Amino acid sequence: MNPSFYISIRYFFYKKKTNLVNIIVFLSILSIGVSTFSLSTILFVFSGLENLNKKFYQNHYPDITISYSNEKDFFIDDNVIKIIKSIREIRAVSKTMERKIFFHYNNHEYFILLKGVDIEYGKVMKKFRKFNLKNNRLDSLNIYVGWSYVGAYFPMLSHIINMNMPLQMFIIDSNKNKKNTLSSFFMKKKVYVRGFFHFSPKMDRKYLFCDLYDLQNTMKKKVFHTLEIKIHKNVNMYNLKHLLVKKLGSKFNIITRVEREDILYKVMNTEKIFIYFLFILMTMITGFNLFSAIYILQLDKIKELFSLWSMGFSLYRIKMIFFYMGLMITTFGCLSGFFFSYILSFIQEKYKIFKIARKIPFPVKITLKDSYMIICIILIIGSIISFYSLRKISNMIFYSK
Repeated sequence: MNPSFYISIRYFFYKKKTNLVNIIVFLSILSIGVSTFSLSTILFVFSGLENLNKKFYQNHYPDITISYSNEKDFFIDDNVIKIIKSIREIRAVSKTMERKIFFHYNNHEYFILLKGVDIEYGKVMKKFRKFNLKNNRLDSLNIYVGWSYVGAYFPMLSHIINMNMPLQMFIIDSNKNKKNTLSSFFMKKKVYVRGFFHFSPKMDRKYLFCDLYDLQNTMKKKVFHTLEIKIHKNVNMYNLKHLLVKKLGSKFNIITRVEREDILYKVMNTEKIFIYFLFILMTMITGFNLFSAIYILQLDKIKELFSLWSMGFSLYRIKMIFFYMGLMITTFGCLSGFFFSYILSFIQEKYKIFKIARKIPFPVKITLKDSYMIICIILIIGSIISFYSLRKISNMIFYSK
């Protein structure tokens, strides 16, 4: 064993001459532990939020959407679908069309999105479920209302359901090639609530759904606006997008779910970098405790240092004794803080004790990347502070003669 390392272990674990030295060493370990605990806990929370947003995008958006670059253009036939389905990596394709609609009820105006989907939509979006309560009515547009939308935000629809009567709806159609009149901008249609759908609270509030065929008949256009695609697992979306661009051409706007997430991830990564810098600064400030602890240890062992130097111990080896002690203080503080942070995060991840707004558990995710970064940052800062605390040892030995 390295003599300097062996002596540093004895100095670190054996009782010091004065109790004040023990207290200072303990406080330096505690300060590094608190810094590590704070940094690791916040980074685990950020990873939890990132994972939560990733699940949100997976549940609320298709893997790939395809539409014309010119938003006023529509798909007229299924030739594009045949090309897409010939690609092995694609699991399901759904035709959809969205329209803004307007209701007037009880002196209130309601604007909402109506989305027409085909039978393949449930394969593309696994969370989507619809429930039929009544039979289809041929004289009306049969719509499905979000489960969380009926009572709280759309009382008129619950009234219509109970009264079993249709409601007048206006479909906003700005693409009609007519004169600039209200009749050309709005299409009037009776609406009949056939059932409910459940997607998620956000989507339940944002949309009304109907069958694409019914919406096409209402618009008197057998067209659709967007293709939504579900791909197989472990397929590289970036490579698949390039393949679709190659097969379909540049006139289509192809967007992957990863590209939708990209903006959010850039914001979160920027915030995470800011957190890193903030806690590096905090750790450097608490590092003064480490600096003072090493300096006090040097004063406490000044006579022993002079004895070692007199027996032929080099100044370099003497300095390494306290460098190792600084590393041990840093390591104990880092591991203790990381241990408590890991335990707290593990309990929260498994039992979900802490919650946001009483219902949503606080998201936490323990990752090897964050763990590795935390340990590296703390050990590097501790090593630098330990190194700079050795500069006055030679003067101490000289004046102790």
